[in-house]
Formats: sequence, structure tokens, C-alpha cells
Amino acid sequence: MALKKQAAKPKAVTASKEFTDPALKMAVRIPSPPPLLDDLMRLLVSPNSSIEAISQIIQTDAGLTASLYRMLAKPIYGLRRPPEAVAQAISLVGLTTVAELVKGLSLEKAIFGDSLFYPWFWDRANDIAAYAAAIAWKQRTACNIFPEHAKLAALFMDCGVPILIQHIEEYEYAFISSKGHFWPNVLGEDKRFDTDHAVVGYMAARYWKLPDYVSQAVRWHHDAINTNDKSATLVAILQIAQHIYNMQSMKDDSDWAKHESMALQEIGVSAEGLREFEEEIAERVREM
Repeated sequence: MALKKQAAKPKAVTASKEFTDPALKMAVRIPSPPPLLDDLMRLLVSPNSSIEAISQIIQTDAGLTASLYRMLAKPIYGLRRPPEAVAQAISLVGLTTVAELVKGLSLEKAIFGDSLFYPWFWDRANDIAAYAAAIAWKQRTACNIFPEHAKLAALFMDCGVPILIQHIEEYEYAFISSKGHFWPNVLGEDKRFDTDHAVVGYMAARYWKLPDYVSQAVRWHHDAINTNDKSATLVAILQIAQHIYNMQSMKDDSDWAKHESMALQEIGVSAEGLREFEEEIAERVREM
């Protein structure tokens, strides 16, 4: 007998918006971007906004500001020393980079709950995001993908999972084992519950105003690459980042075989050079 879809008990009182899609067979509520992010986006499109005004908006959240400083201290951003003020961060890496980093840092705060699943999920997502950013940086000439966009795509690509868990309590069961949490065949779970976590992630990415090609990569990160689309390169980065994460963490990597050839071709890495490439990316992430 099929399990009935149930709404989980609310984890917290947070703003959200309801979305529907034919692929889901249900409506889902996606957490809204925090007011800080809405204010930031309005300033970014205003011709009269100043760096000082944008800095003040970000600095209203001390925790977010501290996380931003820690992020920019990582070697991947190439700064000799971490910034000591948001205005300085903007001058060093640019408004767009800072804004995209703030989006990623805000997402984890917006999608959380009481279950131990959530910290485990975000640890995994952040690890994969670090690999994705490192790949984009190393292959920047061949791929022309901003590391912060690769990181955002990796954080959003599976965020549909915790959102669905907040609607379908039983969706979490497949992630639980006697030894803790693990990543199951999520596409199988989607089919079981007549839903699609990639579609939910895509809707979240669009709602949070990510660049269109980033949102498209979130939507199609499980699918074969369309090499005529800019998002294809980002999909390849996401697939390789997951592969490296699985190898480094000794997790199941059975999906890699169907993506390997096209993903490597898309980012300009040969099959013979894959092992060395994996080691270089893993080493860069360890240095972060």
C-alpha cells in the first residue's frame, strides 16, 4: 500500500511561498529569502545605491557577516589576507561575488529543522560545494564558470530533499540507517512519492533569484549533458564534484559511470588525467 503524503510538523515559523509543478503531484512551500537578501537585491539593481549602503545591509546579520569573512579567507578567492569590513570585501572580490556568497550562506539558515538529518545534509552539501568551487577555479579557462556560481549550484541542487522532508515525513526514512544517515537512490525515492527533488531545487533557485544557467543546472544535475547549453558545463562540474566527494568519503559512486565521459569532456579533463585531477582538487579543498 502506498504511503500517504503528510505534512511534517512545522520546524519553525519562517516565511515561505507555495509552488506547484506537474512533476511534483503536490504543492510545496519553499522558504523565502531572508529580508536582508531582498533588501540586498533591491540595492544591487538600484543605480543610486552605494557600497556603504550595501555593506550596512549585510552587516545587520553578525553571524552572516562572520561567515562571509571566513569564506573569503579561503585560498580559492586568492586574497592575501581576509577582509576586515564588508566594504573591503566588496572592493576586493566584487559586488556580484559577495551577493552570491550571501545567498549560499543564507540558504542553510532558511532550510533547517530539529532532526539530525539537517546538519548531516548541510555538511554533505557544503563538502560537495567546496569541490565544485575548486573545480571551477582550476578549470576557469576551459569552463568560464565563477567559483561562487558552482558553489551556489551545489548547495541548491539537492535542497529539494530537506524541503520535501518537511512535507512528506516518510521521505526521510530512506536516508536513515543503523549507523546514521547516508545518501540513498534519491531518484528512486522521487518516483516512490511521485515527486522530483531536482524540480523543487530548481524552483528554490528561481525563487531566490539565482542566475538562470545556475537554476537550470540545479534542475538537470542528474541528467545527460546538453553540450549546446551553458548550464551543461556547470552540470558537469556538479557531477564531477559529487564523484570526488564520493571517492574521498568512500561512498557509493555507482552513478559516475554514466556521466564520466561527457562530464570530463565538458570541462576539458582526460580520462587518463582524472586521478591526478581528483587528487589536486581534494588537496585544494583540504587547504580551504
